[in-house]
Amino acid sequence: MTRDQERSLFLHAVIVKELRSREAEVVEIARRNVSHMRSVNPRAAPLLDEWKRILQGTTDYIAERALDPSLHGRDLRQVTPFAGVLTSAQRFDAYRSFRKAWNGQSRV
Repeated sequence: MTRDQERSLFLHAVIVKELRSREAEVVEIARRNVSHMRSVNPRAAPLLDEWKRILQGTTDYIAERALDPSLHGRDLRQVTPFAGVLTSAQRFDAYRSFRKAWNGQSRV
């Protein structure tokens, strides 16, 4: 995975923690976002339709799909419906934590 893809996965791990603590609210935010994103980006309809189906599943299923490290999981995260779930402070903290973790890893 590229650095950006790893950062997205890291951020989604933080989002999943919010999902587990505020399930109904987070799912509602994501559902609204899917509807809005479909209207402004019709080319992303297949992935947004998939998110719509995913968001009908259990919390565990939503978390599993949000954290899927596969190529398809990366594609799904490119059109994440979870904008607005984290506060700007939470997002900043997540990016800072990722940066520290990334810089601590040796790259070949």
